[in-house]
Amino acid sequence: MKELYVEKQLNFFDVLERDNNLVQAQNLKLKQIPSIKVLDNAFIFEKYQKYDLEKYKQDVINVGLKETWYNLNYYILNYNIDTQNKFLNIANLAELYEIGLALESKENKKNNGQYYTPDDVAVVMANWFKDLDGENVCDVGCGTGKLILTYLDIIGKENAINLIKNGKLFLYDLDETALSICKTILLVKYGKELSQYIHAINCDFLSKNISLPQNCKVISNPPYSNVKIISKDWDKTLIAVKTKELYAMFIEKIIKQSESSVIISPYSFMGGSKFYPLRELMNNYNGFIISFDNVPGNIFCGRKHGIFNTNTSNSVRAAITVVENKENYKGFMLAPLIRFKNKERKYLLKPDVLKNFLNERYQIVSKHDSIYCKCFKQLDNIWDIWKGKSKRLLGEYISQYGQYVLSMPNTCRYFTTASRGLMNRNGQIVLKFNDESVFNFVFCFINSSFTYWYWRLFDGGITYTRGLLLSMPMFFELLTKEDRKFFNSMANEMINNASSFIVTKNNVGVQESIKYPREFRDKINRKLLDILGLNIDEKIFDLVHSNMALEINV
Repeated sequence: MKELYVEKQLNFFDVLERDNNLVQAQNLKLKQIPSIKVLDNAFIFEKYQKYDLEKYKQDVINVGLKETWYNLNYYILNYNIDTQNKFLNIANLAELYEIGLALESKENKKNNGQYYTPDDVAVVMANWFKDLDGENVCDVGCGTGKLILTYLDIIGKENAINLIKNGKLFLYDLDETALSICKTILLVKYGKELSQYIHAINCDFLSKNISLPQNCKVISNPPYSNVKIISKDWDKTLIAVKTKELYAMFIEKIIKQSESSVIISPYSFMGGSKFYPLRELMNNYNGFIISFDNVPGNIFCGRKHGIFNTNTSNSVRAAITVVENKENYKGFMLAPLIRFKNKERKYLLKPDVLKNFLNERYQIVSKHDSIYCKCFKQLDNIWDIWKGKSKRLLGEYISQYGQYVLSMPNTCRYFTTASRGLMNRNGQIVLKFNDESVFNFVFCFINSSFTYWYWRLFDGGITYTRGLLLSMPMFFELLTKEDRKFFNSMANEMINNASSFIVTKNNVGVQESIKYPREFRDKINRKLLDILGLNIDEKIFDLVHSNMALEINV
């Protein structure tokens, strides 16, 4: 029988003492990975030669996930190259681990906030990553290695081997088993003799004792989970205290300690008030952000193995943040919140296609403009003029005891609507006005594309908040007598015919809405553009309402 390969376990203290780019070894507190125990090699060979999914599930149930993978990694590194067992091909290992997690503890999976990166998203991120500056390559929260393995595939085998052999590959994860699987795949792909050169660091990345190497670039899909108590072992930064979100803390540490990075995360940091300190920190850096809606299609898609992150509904709205750190730039370019159908996915999720959505303005946030604005570049001029010509905000026109009552559903997947009086539904924003002309104007404005677009600019999530609605800029003072007549007439026509356009859903009691024909919206849009002095086809707002990202037949 051939000589067995048994991985030499390097002492992390020795590794760190050797590398001046990392924290001093005496200050580091890492959990040591145990050395490989002595196994019955004949038994191992026979057991795994005919291994299959049912035997794998039984092992996870009987001995646990960690022990199962301890044995599997040993077998794969010693035998599997010479066997015909396609089941234990390294291409299947990440999926097998997901199955094991689902069997062992669905709730732990959910609470740990793990969302595995789909193949096509990993390719996009890896392509952007390869163009970034940084000598040392790090995957923070690497899991079983989807992102780093995709990157190494893209740069080619020779470059990957040289990178590893030069000691420039760093992997960080709290999940010891996932980290060991990632390393196993790397050794099978690029050579078992490279084991001693891979920095596979089983740790809490947020620990004060963990630092990224100098001159590094980072690719990461950090955990998405809220924390109730800030660990004493973490830096108690303003971002940590304000957000108590793991992903925000990971982003902070990554961008502070790296030369550049590509990070996929929830998009909530772009607008949520508690994330303002993170956005303010990002003013000191530059790059771009692509964000995605989760209707009708979503980035983290496809249900399998009972894993919580792979549901086809209620999936997280994601953003890919690329920190480039170019000279003489500050702030970030943003794309609009991208909505796409699943059939478009293979055309859309390409680096150059996505970058084409970017608005080329670099945004800097401030106390006055505290939220990133996700504007289509084709609509930039309209937004500038709308802001510039509006002297007041919607909230300045309402009255607590006004006699003219307007309501708007606070859920608005593809458009906003207003009705006179209250609707028969849960979740509605009620506004009252003293002036009938103002009421009619606001009624029409909410039924236009402008109010819906404003939500997509600064939120676009699940609900339209009252605070955001009241912050909307308004240009009522620009109206002439003829303009007021138009809005009075239009509002009266829509109100008088509203009953013909009521739609109801009975999912949580009766939920009443109004769906006016598009011709009303187009007429109002045309009038509003004319008031702003813009000779632009009102159908340009199709960009905002469309459920497709690309104007192609797919």
